[in-house]
Amino acid sequence: MSHAGKGSDKNNGKISHDARAEIKRRSAEIGRRLEAARPTAQEHSQSNGYGHSASHEAMGRALRLSTELIGGIVVGAALGWYLDHYLMPYLFGVKTWPLMFIIFFLLGSAAGMLNVVRSGMKMKTGPSAPARGRAVPDDHSDDN
Repeated sequence: MSHAGKGSDKNNGKISHDARAEIKRRSAEIGRRLEAARPTAQEHSQSNGYGHSASHEAMGRALRLSTELIGGIVVGAALGWYLDHYLMPYLFGVKTWPLMFIIFFLLGSAAGMLNVVRSGMKMKTGPSAPARGRAVPDDHSDDN
């Protein structure tokens, strides 16, 4: 077993200049391979018929947003109806027919609208683009 495995480290946790250069070289090589593979993946998806026009993309977004809204409303209304008809009369002995239905319908509507806003903002900003820059700044101090 090496000394590093026993807890002793000659370099005190610092990376040598040669190791740092090797890491940078490998990182650059991986970056070149990724850049070379990106256009190939786009061409492959379009050649298989998976390329979407702008109208198809807009239709998909509209369906997703409407599903978010309708899902929130339906879940809230169903929960309110269940509470009014099954849970409240048996647990508390009080029949509150429209009260819980109305409250949870409004809560479901608010949750659906919040989901629509969140999804819309995510669609507007788009996914994070790795080509914009590095997430972590490069360490330029090679004095180790």
